[in-house]
Amino acid sequence: MANFQLRQFHFFKRETLEDLPDAFKQPGLLLASNGGGLVFVADATGTIHIVNRAFIVRSFVAVVGEAAGTRITQMHHIHQARTLLTVEENVSAEGAGSRPVVRLWPVDRLLRQTDVQPVGVRFQMPTATPHPLTAVAATPSVGQVALGFAGGHVVLVRGSILKGKSTKQRTLHVAAEPITNLHFVADGAGGLRTTLFATTTAQTLAFDTSGGRSGGADDSVAVLEERGCAIGCSLVGDADELIVARDEAIYFYTADGRGPCFAFDAPKVLLRRFRHYLLLATAAPSPMAPPQALADAEEAAAAQAGGDSPLLVAPDSSLHSFNDATTFTILDTRNKLVAYTGVVRGGVRGVATEWGGVFVLGGHGTLDFFAEKDLLEKLDILYRQNLYPLAVKLAQSGNYDAGSVAGIYRRYGDWLYGKDDFDSAMAQYMLTIGYVEPSYVIRKYLDAQRLGSLASYLQELHTAGMATADHTTLLLNCYTKLRDEDRLNRFIHTQEDYQFDVDTAIAVCRQAGFYDQALYLADKFAKAAVYLKLKVEDQDDIGAALEYMRGMADSDISAYLAEFGRRCLASLPRETTELLVDVCIKGMDARARAVSAREVDGAAGLRTGGAHILSMRRIQHLFADQPLWLAAFLERVISRRWQAASETSSGQQADGGPQERGAGKGEGDEDEEEERDRKSAWNTLLELYLCGVESPLNELPSQDGSGGGGGGGKPQTPKQRALGLLRSSSANLDWDRAYILCASSGFTEGVAALYEQTGDVASLLELYIEGDDVASIRGLLADHGEQHPDLHVRALHYFARNLQVAESERLLGECLATIEKYGLMSPLRVLQALGGGADDRSPTGAAAAGGVTLGMVRGYIMRQLEATTARISANEKAAAAYADEFRQHHGRMEALRTRPVVFQSTKCTSCMTPLDLPSIHFLCKHSYHQRCLGDVSDTCPRCLMDNQVLEDQRRRQEINARKHAAFFDTLHGAADGFDVVAEWFSKNPFAFTKLVDQ
Repeated sequence: MANFQLRQFHFFKRETLEDLPDAFKQPGLLLASNGGGLVFVADATGTIHIVNRAFIVRSFVAVVGEAAGTRITQMHHIHQARTLLTVEENVSAEGAGSRPVVRLWPVDRLLRQTDVQPVGVRFQMPTATPHPLTAVAATPSVGQVALGFAGGHVVLVRGSILKGKSTKQRTLHVAAEPITNLHFVADGAGGLRTTLFATTTAQTLAFDTSGGRSGGADDSVAVLEERGCAIGCSLVGDADELIVARDEAIYFYTADGRGPCFAFDAPKVLLRRFRHYLLLATAAPSPMAPPQALADAEEAAAAQAGGDSPLLVAPDSSLHSFNDATTFTILDTRNKLVAYTGVVRGGVRGVATEWGGVFVLGGHGTLDFFAEKDLLEKLDILYRQNLYPLAVKLAQSGNYDAGSVAGIYRRYGDWLYGKDDFDSAMAQYMLTIGYVEPSYVIRKYLDAQRLGSLASYLQELHTAGMATADHTTLLLNCYTKLRDEDRLNRFIHTQEDYQFDVDTAIAVCRQAGFYDQALYLADKFAKAAVYLKLKVEDQDDIGAALEYMRGMADSDISAYLAEFGRRCLASLPRETTELLVDVCIKGMDARARAVSAREVDGAAGLRTGGAHILSMRRIQHLFADQPLWLAAFLERVISRRWQAASETSSGQQADGGPQERGAGKGEGDEDEEEERDRKSAWNTLLELYLCGVESPLNELPSQDGSGGGGGGGKPQTPKQRALGLLRSSSANLDWDRAYILCASSGFTEGVAALYEQTGDVASLLELYIEGDDVASIRGLLADHGEQHPDLHVRALHYFARNLQVAESERLLGECLATIEKYGLMSPLRVLQALGGGADDRSPTGAAAAGGVTLGMVRGYIMRQLEATTARISANEKAAAAYADEFRQHHGRMEALRTRPVVFQSTKCTSCMTPLDLPSIHFLCKHSYHQRCLGDVSDTCPRCLMDNQVLEDQRRRQEINARKHAAFFDTLHGAADGFDVVAEWFSKNPFAFTKLVDQ
């Protein structure tokens, strides 16, 4: 009896087909199918029936005119070549010893017509006495055909077999037992290696048929095992392995040897394959078989083979009687189960796998169709039996998606949870991570007694990277409630890949008082803000916080100091200030290097280099309540960064104003960001000095070499340092802002220094005049009088009102000489200024004190009168000359218009030959032959150039008359505007004006 140790299920639906075509009712049927959507049926009369999916039958006679008793004993469909291979043998007693016939039928032609001539496979019998052909196989291309005989011979035929051309034959092997099965397998790269598997009743063999030989036995035969199988009990699997069915088990072989086996104890009579299933027909030995039956079979086989043919029965097998109880089994070797088992009455006569199912031909003429149930039906069967592990395996082998497999794990976990097996249920729930909502599992384990399992689930959730902040909080709370510090430390310290929300973990540890764990995580994951918050707010360790910030990137420190800077300055002002200075200096150095690389990398490289550099202006607000240390900070940054470089280059820029120096630095050595930082530093420091703030470090040296925290001189007051700052050649101040600061604080020395630095000598003169600082006025006129003559005009008004000032008469004469030299004022305005006219008023509106005598300005007045008289006389002479010239031109025009012109010239002006007709005379008294003028007859050639010059002048006057902007520019820039207007009117601009009708 068969001993099945596997679980049995009904995963296939069985249906007995009714109303079959007559082809299935014939005796001695053979079935063949191998893909292609067709089933081939051969009956005992030699007729082959081709059946399609609609069970429409197309028949043709394959055995015609043969001897009585000849029938088709084997039939194989080679679907790759669309070829049907048949073997014809005479099975009658009279036909014993006849040779078999192997034919190849083209399937496509058989479907179109019935009178198709097959291609015979030509071969020579390996022995003089013919033996039955027990096995046949062909390669997919039918380039090789292997024949196995009952006498133990394996014959290989190769060549253009389908074309019926010449072939080569050789005997591969001669066994002592009959050949039961043959199979070709193409393996290796590109299928270049062809292996022939052969089985006998006592051996399993393998041959390499890739290369050809002229003849003789092949000594390279590989004996895979000294055991064989019966006819029809082997096949080739999906992985090109040989599958052999023996009574005790199913074995798998490759060309290199035997592989795994699958225990299935039952006498097997047929082996077929459907997808990943193995189809088995099994039968049990029957005591009803008489002993004489075995003797009769042996005698018949010996007579057929000439008395020396071995039996077609394995040596270790018993004679089986196939009654009405043949068992048909569908075996799933992948999942180790029996997918179907049932009884086929009358035995299994044939099996065909086509159209998504299995057809089984019974011995009583029945045809059963086995259709595989869909996966949901299979899983439903397993669910009803609570076989969840097998359901998972079946779903995975059926290419079920991961989400659906997770659903099976969830059902399995629910079943275990219902049985109070919480730990095992949690093991299944862990397999659903990523597909089942975590809250579904968490709600089941919120009880205090199950927190251990919940912690394990949450830890796996973090490992899978599916945890949220709430999950991290819950996990850490679990560790806290369980007082399991070891697991908490392992969760934090020993993970190679931290798959959780670090911020949440730090927050929970901090809230629970686990500062060491929180600091470890903050340091491990570079959570600088959290680390500093722990150090400053929780542990009040300002020194450690400052030391930690020194190891950070400069671009990040500003963000952290914005939050903790004021507290650090309040606790450790000196150390915090030094940190800020170092960060700013390093950032500015990095910016300078980026700017220097501009010539190589261009503007893009500059932007990349300075994208994350700390700006000094962004951290000055930290000193809002620490003005003393703000001054110290600014002094140190200026002295270390800008002052030395600026003093080095100040000599080269001494002739330029501060604006020019600042622009040059911004364009050559620094970018705009550093320029703004530098200006902000100077302006802020000046404001601090004017407010009386004195730095505790006193770092910035004074202009005269005294002062400074590191020197031995007398310290300067903030006002003195502010004045030195304003006079410094390296200062890059906002001059408007500095003026407002100095003026609002009443710092007159600073305002004067600003005017000096900005080169505003006019404002500086006004400042000296307001203070009656004659010495400064005299020095200013001496230094800048040549470059700025307008200063003498303002000085003239001042000295004219203040004659009591020492040397005022001499200074008044110098002012008059300069005004006269450059024509700065008209004589009338000079006299008004000297005589105390309406224009001579002080800034406060009071009239001038004192008076100027005629003796002081006698020389100036005489020179002006002489110059005016000479200019009037010259103008009168020019006017008389223009009037004479006008009268002459007017008389000529009147004569040409009213009097006849007499032409007395007798020679041509051009060729100087006597004139003859036709001739042309011009009003300019020039005469020409008409032939000498050519095409030009309206203009005198001799006077053409002079007329062209006049015409060009008239055209220029017309064009210039339209250039109003040029006229006003000339008028504004002229010393005497009346001369410009008079000259413009002299060119008669209105002669070219056109009136436009309104």
